[in-house]
Amino acid sequence: MSSSEGLSFDYLVVGGGLAGLVVAARLAEDPHVTVGVIEAGQDTTSLADISTNVKIPGFMQKNLTKPEVDWTFMSTPQPGANGRPIYLPRGKGLGGSTLINFMLLTRGHADEYDAFEKLGNPGWNWAELFKYFKKSETFTYTEEATTKLAMEVDTSAHGSSGPLQKTTPRWITDAHGAFIEAFKALGVPYNPETSNGNNIGTWASYAALDPVEVTRSSAATAYYEPNRSKKNLTTILGARATRVLFKTDSAEAGKVAEGVEYIQDGKTLVAIAKKEVILAAGSYQTPQLLELSGIGDSKVLGAHGIPVLVDLPGVGNNLQDHSFTCLTAEMDTKQESVDVLLTDPARAAAEWELYEKKKEGIFASTTSVFAFTPLKTLSEDYAAEVTEAAKAISFDHLPEGVKKGLELQKQWLTDDNASVVEFSEFPAFYPALGTTPEAGKKYIFFFVGLTHPFSRGSVHITSATPTDSPAIDPRFLDNGVDVALLAAGIDLVRKAIATNALGAFVGKEVMPGPGTKKELEQYVRNTLSTSFHPLGTAAMLPRADGGVVDPSLKVYGTANLRVVDASIIPLQISAHTQATVYAIAEKAADIIKASA
Repeated sequence: MSSSEGLSFDYLVVGGGLAGLVVAARLAEDPHVTVGVIEAGQDTTSLADISTNVKIPGFMQKNLTKPEVDWTFMSTPQPGANGRPIYLPRGKGLGGSTLINFMLLTRGHADEYDAFEKLGNPGWNWAELFKYFKKSETFTYTEEATTKLAMEVDTSAHGSSGPLQKTTPRWITDAHGAFIEAFKALGVPYNPETSNGNNIGTWASYAALDPVEVTRSSAATAYYEPNRSKKNLTTILGARATRVLFKTDSAEAGKVAEGVEYIQDGKTLVAIAKKEVILAAGSYQTPQLLELSGIGDSKVLGAHGIPVLVDLPGVGNNLQDHSFTCLTAEMDTKQESVDVLLTDPARAAAEWELYEKKKEGIFASTTSVFAFTPLKTLSEDYAAEVTEAAKAISFDHLPEGVKKGLELQKQWLTDDNASVVEFSEFPAFYPALGTTPEAGKKYIFFFVGLTHPFSRGSVHITSATPTDSPAIDPRFLDNGVDVALLAAGIDLVRKAIATNALGAFVGKEVMPGPGTKKELEQYVRNTLSTSFHPLGTAAMLPRADGGVVDPSLKVYGTANLRVVDASIIPLQISAHTQATVYAIAEKAADIIKASA
């Protein structure tokens, strides 16, 4: 092992993704401190094709599976998904998953954030995080979007001077309005502004887009680019962190982290941290790094010959991830569809010209409309099935903090202000089970996702070799509640398609197609995929309840090691998680500054 000459910082951040860049940029606001960021990937602005695919909204899926910007993790085979391993994308490079996600900026329900505090975390609640949602963003809206989608923007609920650019949808079609009207006909009210802590109903989403250029606003463009020339902020790229190093004579008050070992260009190197080490490696790699560093369940560490520094059984457990299935149907060929980009070269060229000249059209598209529904919205048969399945789940074997979270979820099943299923639509063909689109046809698919899955999985090392991927086991669909909710969601989409609003232009159902209830449940198991929102594996909970970090985000048993990323979130939220992680990272930066 050798040490890189001169690499010593006050604060050392491991991971240059969303949370890591936010914390690093905020700490570097003080010119008297030095901040280093260790990142395994690169600065994607130097990779032309990657950079283009990152920037253009309509290309939002193009970088998935590309190793330059995606770790391309796979889960262990999932019994609940009929033995399939599930692809689990995670962003790589400066910006992390904000380079490859779908750019949505949504907030969960206030009750969910208040639940963080109820689970034993003073100061972590809706009112507190609301300030940091606003601090992270600058909001801009267009009259066209607010008019077409009947949005009633409350500007006081949004930020006006934060680094991240946030705006209203830029590509609005007849399908968007029809989706809203169809769910209204099913008793799901329209919610014109979801940023104040109530996301129940059908609504139009906000997105992380530059309002002028209509390009992706990421942690890299928002937090890194404006600060990259600062002399007190250093990025160490192409560097794979392997473990946190601790002083051997640490006091009883907690083990003292003194640096991070990493591999770069085939060499094992060390960077020194004079004040703190901050792990921001994400919900899969943060627990992996903790275990490689000797912090975790002594049984897991012992199995791989790693000396136990801090016996902390919660590390790597409590994994929660949103998952989804979908329904795909044919659509009237007169309607707008993303399919034309693949089937009609002339139209694709025209769309590109429209985007380049006016920043409009399909290439400006993101998913725009959603419905978040409580259990009462679903059919009585399915609601009863969900309720019975919830009664059958035993929590006795789980740590106290996980048990408390699941008990809250049980309560939310009967709460009309708590959503259980998320819906969205996008005019395009969604490939699943080997199906392919037919020439000359247009399609629309409906996303059906769980907001509060009852499954609890894990992430653990598979060896003491740092470059080996961890074993990621989300335990997707390991209970009857999650299966019944997704099947019920498909059932509700079918009712939406049967309304006058969507029925006017949505035609034959392609997938799953006719079948029995049992066949529908098998379809759910065969098509289930992740929604890319893993969290909970270094949970902010009391240590006695199975927690890994305290409310100041310090790892239990350490004096100066913190975790700042989605892994600290103790309970899944009914939102796409990036806006929440921005808020958490902003709050974390203030906590760190206050403790200096």
